[in-house]
Amino acid sequence: MSRRREPPTLNVDELPADLRTVIAAAIDGAEVIVVRGSREVGHLSFQSSVLEGVTLPTSPLPAAGVPTPDGVTVVATAMRLSDSARSRLSDEFGPDYIVLDLHDAPESTDVVLTHPVSPQLLGHLRGRFPQARVIVTEIEDDELDVSFPGPVGRLLAAGASAYLPPRPVGGIASSVQAYLAQGSQSFIEVSDQGTKRLPSATTVSGAGADEPDRHSD
Repeated sequence: MSRRREPPTLNVDELPADLRTVIAAAIDGAEVIVVRGSREVGHLSFQSSVLEGVTLPTSPLPAAGVPTPDGVTVVATAMRLSDSARSRLSDEFGPDYIVLDLHDAPESTDVVLTHPVSPQLLGHLRGRFPQARVIVTEIEDDELDVSFPGPVGRLLAAGASAYLPPRPVGGIASSVQAYLAQGSQSFIEVSDQGTKRLPSATTVSGAGADEPDRHSD
C-alpha cells in the first residue's frame, strides 16, 4: 500500500515581498496566471480552509429572544455591530423595519445582511433563514467605527477604477462605455431591464430577479 503524500506547505510570511503580493491577490480571489518563459502553463486559485464570519449556534436552534411585531420587515445583521451602529441602521430603514442581531433573529427573518464570507458560511445562513434574502455588503463607516471590507473593496482601494459584476460577454462593452461616460462611481451595474446605469451610494440591485445586493465603496 502506498503512503499518502502530505501536501506541500507554503508559509506566506516567509516569502519574498513580490511573491507574497501574488499570493495575497490569490487569497483575495484573483486567479493567478502561471507562465514558464513566455508560455502560459496554467492558473493558480485559492480555496480557503477557514470559515470567515460569525459563529453560528448548532441545531437545534434556540428560540429568538426578541419579539417581532406583525407587519414589519425583519432584517438580521450577520456582522458584529455595536448598538449605536445597529440603531443607526434601523433608523435609516424606517419604522416598517426592525434590525436585529443574527442571534436574536427568528427563522422567519426577511433579510440577512452579511459582509463577504465563505460559501460554506453563506450556506449556513441560508439554512438557518430559509425565507430570507441574503444580501452581501461591504461597510466602511469611520463615524461609527465599522469596517467590513471584502475582495472588491480591497481591489478598489488598491487602485482599481471600477468593478463590473458578472454578466455575459455581450454586456461588457456597453457597461464599460456607460462607466466611461458617467464614471464618477466605482461600481458598474446593469439593471434587470438591461439598462446600464451607475448607482448612487444607496442603490440596492438584484443579484437575481428577486435577490437584491448592496455594494458600498
